[in-house]
Amino acid sequence: MDSLLEKLREAFAERQIYVRKNGSVTFVPLSSRSLVVLTILFVFLASWVGYASVHVIFNNGLGAKREQEVREMQLAYENELNRLRLSYDDLNAQLVLTRDWFSETTDNLEKRHNDLTLVFEQHAAVSDELRKMQESFSNIAKSNQRNRNKTELVARSRSGQEDRLESRSIANSNDDQEITLARNETVALPTDRDTMPHLSESVYDRVSSLELRQKELLDALEEKIDLRIAEFEGVINGTEILEPETFMAQVLPEDERAMGGPYIPLSEEKPGINSELHRQLYRISSNLERLENLSSAVAKIPLSLPIHDYRVTSGFGPRLDPFKKRAAFHAGVDFGTASGTPVYATLSGTVTRSGYKGPYGLVVEIDHGNGFRSRYGHLARSRVRRGQAVEFQQHIADAGNSGRSTGPHLHYEVWYEGKVRDPLAFLDAGKQIFNIAETISTEAN
Repeated sequence: MDSLLEKLREAFAERQIYVRKNGSVTFVPLSSRSLVVLTILFVFLASWVGYASVHVIFNNGLGAKREQEVREMQLAYENELNRLRLSYDDLNAQLVLTRDWFSETTDNLEKRHNDLTLVFEQHAAVSDELRKMQESFSNIAKSNQRNRNKTELVARSRSGQEDRLESRSIANSNDDQEITLARNETVALPTDRDTMPHLSESVYDRVSSLELRQKELLDALEEKIDLRIAEFEGVINGTEILEPETFMAQVLPEDERAMGGPYIPLSEEKPGINSELHRQLYRISSNLERLENLSSAVAKIPLSLPIHDYRVTSGFGPRLDPFKKRAAFHAGVDFGTASGTPVYATLSGTVTRSGYKGPYGLVVEIDHGNGFRSRYGHLARSRVRRGQAVEFQQHIADAGNSGRSTGPHLHYEVWYEGKVRDPLAFLDAGKQIFNIAETISTEAN
């Protein structure tokens, strides 16, 4: 310790600093305290310089590292920003796609709804006409039912077999003639889900379900219309002398035929309606027009019974003459009944004869137009006069026993295009009208 103090005293012993200037020498004395202070200042300055140098060098390295980190953070931020921008663009694209899909879907549904409305309005109009026919025939059916214990109904199949009328299913290569009834059909959504908006499956299921219900509704309507067409064609064919197309062309000129319904072109001119529904709407509209034309044509055929309380005593064609007992041709049908039983016009028309006509006795003849005439013979009384217009099922006479007759009955004939025809064929065809009328009435209720 003493040696250390001794060394410190020697190191910080008083000193002089000599300064020579202009030939003179001067000195500056440095005391031990001054040396200690200067030494402390020197050490402090050296330490500060060393610290500053090391700090600067360290900070330069640390700054470079921080700068690198900042650059990496900035790059990561820019990458995240780009990712968010892409996600936004994708979301915006999905939003546009969803909006377009929703707009297109609603437009399609609206167009389908409008076309369905037009078709069903057309169907309602045709149904009204069919109901009018039903009302016309219902009274006859009720009258026959009230007297069925006394009545042998002639409205039966000549072969003894009831014909079953079933819905047609016709498939031709020509799309506008194709009549098919699709069953258990599904409405397929686009399979490429990448092109579809990301909506919940329930949305697609509801849209698909709505489209399927529309399809099922159209299928049911088409089947019903198709069945009606087959039934009315069966009525016309049942007369055994008429063919639907030829007869309609004859009795329904172009200006009288039912034309109308929604405009549904065969080509895909209506955006938003798929070709399947497009063709089906066209078929239904065309079939409704055909059904209306068929019902109008049927209404021009004498199909109803001329008498409601009767029994068939003699049919049409060869028979044994009741007076001469020889084979002879019978030009009509004899309905045995009590004298005075009302006789009704089987179709509207104009009376061309009301008076006596040889073996026919008292006769009423009616021209129904379109080549049809009817004759009612052996009457007891006529209730119409020549030239008088009569309505369907109007009471025109009373059955009797006038002329060449063996007892009270009505002799009924049907003439078409100048030739006498089998009335039973027309009455058998008329039976189908009763069935159609009953079905229409049941559906209406």
